[in-house]
Amino acid sequence: MKEVNYKNPLTWFALGFGSGLSPLAPGTVASFIAGLLFYYLFFPFFEAQTLGSAFLIYLIFLLICFFFGLEIYKRTMRGEKDAKIFVWDEFVGMWIACFPLILFLPPWPWILLCFVLFRIFDIWKPSLIGYFDRSEGVLGVMMDDVMAGFFSAIVLVGIFYFLLSLFPNTSYENLFYFL
Repeated sequence: MKEVNYKNPLTWFALGFGSGLSPLAPGTVASFIAGLLFYYLFFPFFEAQTLGSAFLIYLIFLLICFFFGLEIYKRTMRGEKDAKIFVWDEFVGMWIACFPLILFLPPWPWILLCFVLFRIFDIWKPSLIGYFDRSEGVLGVMMDDVMAGFFSAIVLVGIFYFLLSLFPNTSYENLFYFL
């Protein structure tokens, strides 16, 4: 691993606020912290918004985070190919996996399910996820996690609607407790 400048504030974003320095499974640690940030910081903000504005604001936020990740990788990892300490991509991917949760009240088990789905897709790397993981450059570093988050979000919505069809008289807040 090449020398990383820990005095650069961008490095701390790249390192997922330190989670990338975890000796065991830095991507998993970063994904978990991203889920906590969603639950404690983002969700209370979106709860006060209308559905349309929350959707739009979160979409813009995700796009900014994606392009920010492309830039901070170039500025902090000094050309290293898929540096293991760079975990901003895990944050973005996990936040994409949580995207459907802005549409309804997410009790913590739904965020835990997002975390599990995201980690499964990120480790397994089927289809497009594997394609981007094998790609060269910073775009591949970011896009494999973006796609893992996207696949996780799709599966989450599928599980949500499947449970709604099984238990049509149940409010969506209580759906998770039937698993």
